[in-house]
Amino acid sequence: MDEKTKIALLRDEYLMLQQFYEDFDKRILSIKGWSATIAIAAIGGGFAQTRYLWLFAAAASLVFWVLESVWKGFQYQYSPRIVQLEAVFRNEEFDKVDPFQVYESWFKSFEESGYQIANTFKMAIVGFPHAITLVIGIVLFLLESLGVFTLVRKF
Repeated sequence: MDEKTKIALLRDEYLMLQQFYEDFDKRILSIKGWSATIAIAAIGGGFAQTRYLWLFAAAASLVFWVLESVWKGFQYQYSPRIVQLEAVFRNEEFDKVDPFQVYESWFKSFEESGYQIANTFKMAIVGFPHAITLVIGIVLFLLESLGVFTLVRKF
């Protein structure tokens, strides 16, 4: 393959990887939206129905937090190839890399680092808003369970 064709293929691969990477952020925003909607609805419902909805809100927040952590880990598997291609273009060393290695590089990265849940779970950008609704749900449940306040529910 001539160098001009190789450069064009590597450029296309890089642009595709960048799009993949950004698409994960769109999915993650959807996860955050569902998490906030469900948790806030359950917290509000806990005031009207039963305090166990506050535990549901906390549990739902935790589930969405873990799900987002998994997705963020999947997203990061594309990073090594993106970094590699950027270095190739920066240094103009096109002979050191082959095009069409997205699948291979993703699984190599995954085999080396795994799901990365523990690392991504701790990131502030991943934890928001899940951590907030998790804490609110648990605190409200405990406060009412311990008798700090009692709600009179009419339903």
